[in-house]
Parts: sequence; C-alpha cells; structure tokens
Amino acid sequence: MHTIELDYVRKHEKLAGKALLMVLAALLVLLLSAWYYLSVSHEVERRAQAVADNRHTLQRLQPARERPRDKGLDQAINQANAVWQSLNQPWPALFSALEQSKTDDVALLAVEPDPLKHSVRITAEVKKREAMLSYIERLEQQPGLGSVVLLEHHINQQDNEKPFRFSVLAAWKPEP
Repeated sequence: MHTIELDYVRKHEKLAGKALLMVLAALLVLLLSAWYYLSVSHEVERRAQAVADNRHTLQRLQPARERPRDKGLDQAINQANAVWQSLNQPWPALFSALEQSKTDDVALLAVEPDPLKHSVRITAEVKKREAMLSYIERLEQQPGLGSVVLLEHHINQQDNEKPFRFSVLAAWKPEP
C-alpha cells in the first residue's frame, strides 16, 4: 500500500502564500482605483470651477435688463426733448434772413416760429400789393428760409390808408 502523507501544515503554507499574493494584488487594485478616483474627482472639480467662472463672465458681459419705465417719466422725457429741440434751433439764421429781407415798405406784425415743424409764420403789412410780392420774393432768396407760401392776405378796411395785411409760411432750413 501506499503511504499517505498527511501534512496539514504544508498545505496551509501554500494557501497562505497564495492568499497573501491575492491580498497584495487586491490592495494594489484598490490603491490604483483610489488614485484614479482622486485624479478624476480633481478634474471634475477643476472643470466645474471653469464652468462657474464662464457663467460669471457671461453674466457680466450681458447687458443689464431694463426696468419698465413709468409713463409719467416718459412724458417728462418727451417734454424735455421738445423743449431742448425748440431751443436747439438755428435761431441766428432765421433772424438774419428776416433782417436781410426787411425793407421800409414792410411792417412786420408777428413772427411765429414752429421749431418742431421747422417752419415760421410771418404776418406783415404793406401799403401796396407790389411791396408784398417783392417781400415774398426776398424771403424766398434767403438761405435760411425756403418754400415761402402766401397763406392769406386782405385789405385792412378799418385803417384810412387801407394797407394789405398778409401771412406767409416759410420752411425754416437748418444752418449748413
């Protein structure tokens, strides 16, 4: 018969060596996994910070949202713009044109500028119809005025000299 060797100590040593190798391999895999996890988590944090920085920069570069304005404020702004526009007109050009077309035959009664429409209404009196027509021609020749139109004319019957009273409308040109 064959002898059976029962050596329980030896067999345990072989298993212990293999088990130790398995534990070391598992620890190595665990360490590599932990290192990979840490490197990936650092990369995720870095990219999340970059996204947050980009959002902050984008918000800073976007124009601010306008708040709805009050209708009263809009009216006040429109009125202020109308006043500014009426003050910011070529007044010297208008006065110069009126002074250059003036003669002794014409008596200016009213000058009514309309800055918003860039027009001026002139009311005057003359003794003769020819003086009225020549005054209108002189107004048309002025560089500050244009499109002079006779709006109305009549003879003032209440005056002994019976002068012609007339109104003209002229376009008020801006200075070149």
